Amino acid sequence: MKRSVKSFLQAPSNLSQWTHSLSIRPSSTSALSFSENPLQITESKHSHLTKLSSNHAHMDQMLRQMINNEPIDHFNLMKLIDFSVSSHGFAASAHLFTQFDGLIDSNLCNSVIKCYTDSNKHLHSVFVYTQMWRNGILPDSSTFPTVLKSVAQLCRQELGKAIHCCIIQMGLDSNVYISTALVNMYGLCSSVNDARQVFDEMPERNVVSWNALITGYNHNRMFREVMDVFREMQIAGAKPVEVTMVGVLMACAHLGALNQGRWIDEYMDQNRLRLNVFVGTALIDMYAKCGVVDEAEKIFKAMRVKNIYTWNVLISGYAMNGRGESALQAFSGMIRMEKFKPDEVTFLGVLCACCHQGLVNEGRMYFTSMKDKFGLRPRIEHYGCMVDLLGRAGFLDEALQLIQSMSMKPDPIIWRELLGACRIHGNIQLGEFAKEKLLALEPNNGENYLLLANLYARHRRWDKVEKVREMMDHRRIRKVPGCSSIEIDHMVYEFVVTNGMKPGFEDIYELLADMNKKLKLAGYVTDTGMASYDIEEEEKEDSLMYHSEKLALAFGILKSPSGLTLRIVKNLRICQDCHGFFKVVSKVYERDISVRDRNRFHHFVGGVCSCNDYW
Repeated sequence: MKRSVKSFLQAPSNLSQWTHSLSIRPSSTSALSFSENPLQITESKHSHLTKLSSNHAHMDQMLRQMINNEPIDHFNLMKLIDFSVSSHGFAASAHLFTQFDGLIDSNLCNSVIKCYTDSNKHLHSVFVYTQMWRNGILPDSSTFPTVLKSVAQLCRQELGKAIHCCIIQMGLDSNVYISTALVNMYGLCSSVNDARQVFDEMPERNVVSWNALITGYNHNRMFREVMDVFREMQIAGAKPVEVTMVGVLMACAHLGALNQGRWIDEYMDQNRLRLNVFVGTALIDMYAKCGVVDEAEKIFKAMRVKNIYTWNVLISGYAMNGRGESALQAFSGMIRMEKFKPDEVTFLGVLCACCHQGLVNEGRMYFTSMKDKFGLRPRIEHYGCMVDLLGRAGFLDEALQLIQSMSMKPDPIIWRELLGACRIHGNIQLGEFAKEKLLALEPNNGENYLLLANLYARHRRWDKVEKVREMMDHRRIRKVPGCSSIEIDHMVYEFVVTNGMKPGFEDIYELLADMNKKLKLAGYVTDTGMASYDIEEEEKEDSLMYHSEKLALAFGILKSPSGLTLRIVKNLRICQDCHGFFKVVSKVYERDISVRDRNRFHHFVGGVCSCNDYW
């Protein structure tokens, strides 16, 4: 790590650049609490202070003390600095540190930095830290953990590296609290490799150090690494706490790793870790995102204390698992019985529930009530849900009118939802209009072109399909490959879509071929309607055979005992052919299958999907 920060060996000069850049005018004063430490203030400071405190009666007493050479304690001195920063900005307040040179020490600065950080005034914290360097006030081991927390929240990696260099120069890089703060800072600043290097070089670690590394990996969506760190933590003999479990459960939720999530649930029970509101909410989220809503409900009912986040994950969990009515009932219970006030996230879950179930009238009502009843302004995500809801139900004109009535500029997601609805209902004219808007905003996303190609393919407009593909080739645009994962015996296996057979997958391909024959005897017909090539039907069928979710499904059938639910996670939306394929597999092979795609869950049981083919 020392090698990675050598470019910042002139740390004080880098920090001084920050001092000059901090020229904004912060609002609102903050209440500061400091231990008393009498200082003697001379009358020579009076001129500057009078300018800062004019027309503010609450500063009169302090000024009288200064004029009369009466002692002033730390509390009042730091209150003056806070008042100056909040009322006059950073540049003007820098003079206080110069004029009170010798009276403001590191203890005072540490106290105000901590108070600012705890109050989420992170620029204020950095300002005080830079003034320490400019005025010869040497930071100590108490300064760095707090200011690094503010740097992390500001996501200012360059400043963080400069501070790291100061730490090395002062010989404090072996301090466990400072090193832990560095791990946290690098992780939240998306420099997770640096976070890992600092962690590996720590001579001593505590549970907070492990938690910081787990948080950094979660923040950067490196969920497999979270599980690896948790295993390392256990091997090292470090005892996890509730915060650790929240981070690991978050990773399990994103991976769809139900078995590992259940193991963690049992581990917490055996080790008597508290089911507090944070752990309980993380458990509900994990079970819901792994498709086991019944377990999520049990955790919810067992929790003594719930907050708005707990209700939100329950409502969203119901929505993504196709239980729209349960989501709406939970929303009603939240506001009527529990007296919680819904927020924007609550309504996002409610609108998603309406969208997945096709509850158009209910969706309209809840969308209107956001502003009229609860005083919440719909965000772009809420408009996206409504466009999807209306468009998928066939109300394309109403969806377009809603877009045109938005108080904000529609983003690519809005136009993509409309284009997707046009694909479903075969409206080429409106689809081309949406395409123009979409490509103007997001010309390099391959998904946009594929939606348009599928729209043309539906109507067998192969000339148009070819033009879309030529446009993609000309712009060197590639689509995101389909990727699916399945958990078997606590191990997660990934499969990527292929255009043909890959070495080492012979057993899977053989099973898929056998399955295809059996399913066709049971009535399965390959859906080639969205295959966007003008080729023979047999070739289209072959191209659909090796979709990643089918590979994962065949692997699951090969490697798991009968009766075990197969749980698959896909990075993209499941295609129509795979959806039909999975329905018949669940009946012929008598296997329950759960697929979590990019939008929602599909639970296949006995030839029927939980989405009722509305997706």
